[in-house]
Amino acid sequence: MAKENIRIDYDKEEDLFSLIREESKVKFSFNVSLPQGDIIVDYDFNGQIVGIEFFNASSYFPQLKNVEVKDIKASFSVRYGPNWAQVSYILYLPDVAQPISGFIPTPYNKELILKEN
Repeated sequence: MAKENIRIDYDKEEDLFSLIREESKVKFSFNVSLPQGDIIVDYDFNGQIVGIEFFNASSYFPQLKNVEVKDIKASFSVRYGPNWAQVSYILYLPDVAQPISGFIPTPYNKELILKEN
C-alpha cells in the first residue's frame, strides 16, 4: 500500500479538525449533519473524496485538546457504492494506547459532483 500524504489540521479555538490528502484541490463539499457535530466531506475535480472536516471535533476526539497537531498521525480510506461512500479514518495520538478509528457514511453521486460548478 502506498504511503498517504495527509495534511492534518486542528484549530483548538474553533474546535475544527480536518484530514485532507496533500496535493488535492477541492471542487465540492458536502455537509453531513450528525448529533455530535457536522462533518464536511470534500471532493476533488475527479469526484473522489479527498478530505473530511469535523466540526465540534472534541466531541468526536476528546483527546485532541491535549495534543499538538505535529504529533498526530492519521490515514483515511474511502469505499464507494452505487449511491453512497464510506469514509474510514484512523488517528494515532501520542500517549493513547489504541488508535482511534471510525467511519462516516455519506450519500455519493459522482455524476452530480462532476457537474457541480
